[in-house]
Amino acid sequence: MSNNEKNIAASSASSSATSSAASTATKTPRMAGLDIFRVMAVLVVLMFHTKINHGCDFGVADGFIRMGAIFMTGFFMLSGFVLFANYSGKNVMEKGNLKQFYLKRLIGIFPLYFFVSVVYMVFCGSESLRQNLILFPVETLGLQSHFSSLFDVSHNSGTWFISNLFFCYLLFPLMQEVAKQISNKARIFAIISSSLIVLWAPLVVHTFSTAGIYESPVFRALEFFIGVLLCSLSSAVSARPKFAFMGSLWAFLVELAVLFGAVTAAVQMNIAVGNYSIYSIIALPLFILMTFTLSMVKSPALSKSKLLNYAAKISFAVFLAQTFNTEIENFIFTKLGIEGNGLKILTAFVVCTILAMVMHHLVEKPCRNFLKKKLL
Repeated sequence: MSNNEKNIAASSASSSATSSAASTATKTPRMAGLDIFRVMAVLVVLMFHTKINHGCDFGVADGFIRMGAIFMTGFFMLSGFVLFANYSGKNVMEKGNLKQFYLKRLIGIFPLYFFVSVVYMVFCGSESLRQNLILFPVETLGLQSHFSSLFDVSHNSGTWFISNLFFCYLLFPLMQEVAKQISNKARIFAIISSSLIVLWAPLVVHTFSTAGIYESPVFRALEFFIGVLLCSLSSAVSARPKFAFMGSLWAFLVELAVLFGAVTAAVQMNIAVGNYSIYSIIALPLFILMTFTLSMVKSPALSKSKLLNYAAKISFAVFLAQTFNTEIENFIFTKLGIEGNGLKILTAFVVCTILAMVMHHLVEKPCRNFLKKKLL
């Protein structure tokens, strides 16, 4: 796989991880609309991998799917938004709460991450025993994304986002305090400032040919912080009648259509195709709008949808399953002689879904429940 291919595999993930890990002692109403965002990100990333790894054609959506990695920006924003919402009535900085917070975060993401890491090293990795021993503390502590040149080593191309997510979790208590203590004007200023840094960084990379920042913990943490700030503003926005139009699925569809059209047009004009960070210029503002819109949607049908709820629950596993599914799909294509475009897409979706379900029910869920009983 190329660097860009591997970048996306990782990208994926994540949205679901935060959702699963973000259960708290303070019960908050479920924002089912945000599950739509989470599931959409999973599907787009999966289609993206199907395109770059198997050359599949998605017709009119092909250009958009080609840049599907942009949804990692939306994922980190969504993660920050959901976590702040779940802890809105709790002071994480308090001694007992801080310990509980970090334990829940570790329990939420690390069991499945360790499982994927070990399976990859044993069955897929090409590193020697000595190399794996040297990597062990880095991988165990989730530091791999702080070494940009480690991206193509071992399983890191598929698990880098765990490193970034863990870094965001470490910073969240401070982010929460900042977001809670500043005024709405200061929050808006912080969102604009953080967004400008995120959008300016790719220009620095392009101008001076520096190492890419796609998996950079610093810039992903800024995206996460934007999500935290958005959530801290959401009640003020939703309370104003003039913003009531945003709280509908129609508004979301308009925002999605603009994102689709702008990305497709840029790809057709061959503007920085493959540079997912630069495309944040298009994606970041629209993801901000989508997050606001979907957080405001009130739909009993969505809240009661077992399919949507289940898809959101296994989304973290879907992201991590993509560490393996390309090799499995290539094996199936060869053995069964599958060459058709549609059949390849269907096979990729089925394989990834089955892998995710197995990982969720046999590893993620039982480990989480066991560790909660033991540690919490």
